Amino acid sequence: MKRFYILICALLFAGASLSAQESTKSTSTESIEARLAKIEKRNATRDKLRQYIKISGFIQGEYDWTDDREGHLSTGMSSFYLRRLRLTFSGDLYNGKAGKLDYRVYFDLARATQGKISNIKEIKSPLLDMWMRYQPCKEFGIQFGQFKNPVTFEASISPSKYDFIDFSYAVQNLAKMGSNDVAGLNVTARDIGFMLLGGFVHRENYSVINYHVGVLNGSGINEKDNNKSKDVFGRITINPTRDLALAAYYQWGEANLSHFSAEKYAEYGWTGSSKYVPMHRWGGGFNYDGKKAFARGEYIAGLTGKLASEGVYVEAGKRFHLPKNAGMLWAGGMVDYFCRNCFDYIHRDTKNAAIDMRYSVCVGYTPFKYLRVQLAYGLEHRINYAFANSRPFGNSVKLMVTGAF
Repeated sequence: MKRFYILICALLFAGASLSAQESTKSTSTESIEARLAKIEKRNATRDKLRQYIKISGFIQGEYDWTDDREGHLSTGMSSFYLRRLRLTFSGDLYNGKAGKLDYRVYFDLARATQGKISNIKEIKSPLLDMWMRYQPCKEFGIQFGQFKNPVTFEASISPSKYDFIDFSYAVQNLAKMGSNDVAGLNVTARDIGFMLLGGFVHRENYSVINYHVGVLNGSGINEKDNNKSKDVFGRITINPTRDLALAAYYQWGEANLSHFSAEKYAEYGWTGSSKYVPMHRWGGGFNYDGKKAFARGEYIAGLTGKLASEGVYVEAGKRFHLPKNAGMLWAGGMVDYFCRNCFDYIHRDTKNAAIDMRYSVCVGYTPFKYLRVQLAYGLEHRINYAFANSRPFGNSVKLMVTGAF
């Protein structure tokens, strides 16, 4: 009998032990499941935030060398400097059955350091882009705010992805892309207004026929319109393939040049109101951007007052994708021509023309997608510049390093 009681006690003890183990196992399983649920919830929240806001940017440091040149246009230089420091906030506020609503806020923090600290008014605003875009379908969309004018191919390319270091003379002078702009507007090809855009005949990841039509202030970035006239532009683009695009464009506008001196204003030959000086631009070109090669060319012309100007550039290069994930090398060349006041629009009189020619080569290396190193050489020549003096051939060497995040 005693043995029977001992056996019963042993069985009861074993049952209690097994029950405790099952309970512990169940609790442990629930704990793991709860942790996984929390992780999934956290990841979903993070993905949602990434949809609403994405932060990116890049920094570009540059070294420039140019030889000394004769005459009043001497531009000898040897200098390191910070060229761009840009920060972007972008995202999709909505992306669903009713279309897509996205935005972009874009800063160049290096611009704020370019003014004189003694005069706060001369410090430039770092804001470049601030726009929203709603596209209910592929055929139609509307974008409003401050954004880059998409008229020319080259001006539409980000400096962090451009194959050369300096943009062409034609774009710098006629697309408000540089300090040498004919109308004196160095606004990185941007303006304030709205634009309609869309495409037709859709293929995988692209449309064959695309359009952009917009209305802009015409005064540049971070500025209210300084006259009652608006700039109107239109561009039609044909994509025979995903990598190849052909485009034609036209922009009609009137610029306020009343801030120019009488001597400077006289160059434009305009006798009407200085607040409404004609500033029309037109042109076209092609753009091939493939995995192994690139080629681009444009003709751009403009009429500012009675001052007619035109420019052409052709550039091409080869890309070499290195084995074992060692990055990419590329090399390219560009021929660049710009003529200011190149003809009187009827007789094509070039006696007062100022002609710039440049022959450039550039090599680059991207060891990984966050770093780019570019080295460029340019042979430049100016003819009859400033209506009086010519300049002999000059040389320039530039090295630029781009870090992206």
